[in-house]
Amino acid sequence: MRRNAQYQGAAPAALSGQVTVDLSAISDNVRSLKERSEAPYFMAVVKGNAYGHGLVEVAREAIAAGADWLGTAQLTEAIALRQAGVTVPILSWLYLASQTSATILEALENDVDVSLGSVGQLEVLVGIAGRLGRPAVVHLELDSGLSRGGARKEDWAELVARAREAELDGTLRVRGLWTHLAWADVPAHPGNATAVAEFEDAVRQAREAGLTPDLRHVSSSANILDRPEFHFDMVRAGLAIYGLAPADHLNPADFGLRPALSVTAPLVMVKKVPAGTGVSYEHQAITYEPRYLGLIPLGYADGIPKGISGRSVVNIAGRAVPVIGKVCMDQFMVDLGPDATGIDVGDTAVLFGDPACGAASADDWGAAIGSHGDEIINRIAPRLPRAYATAAYQCPDYQEPAAAGPGNVA
Repeated sequence: MRRNAQYQGAAPAALSGQVTVDLSAISDNVRSLKERSEAPYFMAVVKGNAYGHGLVEVAREAIAAGADWLGTAQLTEAIALRQAGVTVPILSWLYLASQTSATILEALENDVDVSLGSVGQLEVLVGIAGRLGRPAVVHLELDSGLSRGGARKEDWAELVARAREAELDGTLRVRGLWTHLAWADVPAHPGNATAVAEFEDAVRQAREAGLTPDLRHVSSSANILDRPEFHFDMVRAGLAIYGLAPADHLNPADFGLRPALSVTAPLVMVKKVPAGTGVSYEHQAITYEPRYLGLIPLGYADGIPKGISGRSVVNIAGRAVPVIGKVCMDQFMVDLGPDATGIDVGDTAVLFGDPACGAASADDWGAAIGSHGDEIINRIAPRLPRAYATAAYQCPDYQEPAAAGPGNVA
């Protein structure tokens, strides 16, 4: 929980919960990652509303901290950035060429680079660029083993040959070549070296075909931290700029990174219940002694995973208290223990945030449901307002939780 923070914009007076984004964490994380990168260019990936943090706000903060490029998945995100006045280069990589020509045209009109991974996509882009009267600027993507976007190596020669023809007729400009590693988060996996070797061969083929790309880029967040030999001309930082672990073996704090997002909600009810009380639907938790229960007005409609019950904690008044009982659509319960002294209705519950302040992290919540922190932050519902902290904060007083007793069973 951030105290004494200044905020951009006023949040509504009555809230069921709130997302707070520490913009200073974004800027500090970008600077830390740039210092570790051996590439001359740095891309901040802001897809998915900047991983739920706020597209325009994060983009501006990342640029101020030194990001040279922005990356989005969808063209509409890139167009929104241009409409907000963002002028740095943007690469966008996910679109259905046959059905979105109007959006592609708008993106090209706004100087958005697009990814290109097939001759079919190329033909659509060439046609749109012909109507626009200037070349479409593209990054050719190699499928080096992820089997997602991009051209497979057996199709690469045809793609680069056709791209060179389009360059010569003025409808295309190849600015970059790129790939995404299937094993980026497992640095020792031999698939990484194989994929990078295929990429280097693809670069050679492109140059032999007459292409002269400015940028080669392979590394996402994990490889910025653990594989400097993969940095090439640009790195693409996603999860790490938000202070989350891009791989299980990487602790963000070890690299000076801290989470930028916290989710809080008021404690709206406290009640004492006797032993043998069933909690929430289906009584998946039952008290074995008198306990105090607290009610948090957030639920799975807000993105709180049902699987978090009994597996993680929230921080209230400096105490870590477990989630208990089945998470409901708009609310869930916490076990305040046999003594709730010092906890009152209206206190702020920190669901997750900065571990340095005693809170669980989004990574902790992700691990609790067998996933990762990126799923947790990306599932937080848009109905929760975002506030942006612009000043230093102080952590609340925090007490280590007492050893668990036989209070309930999940």
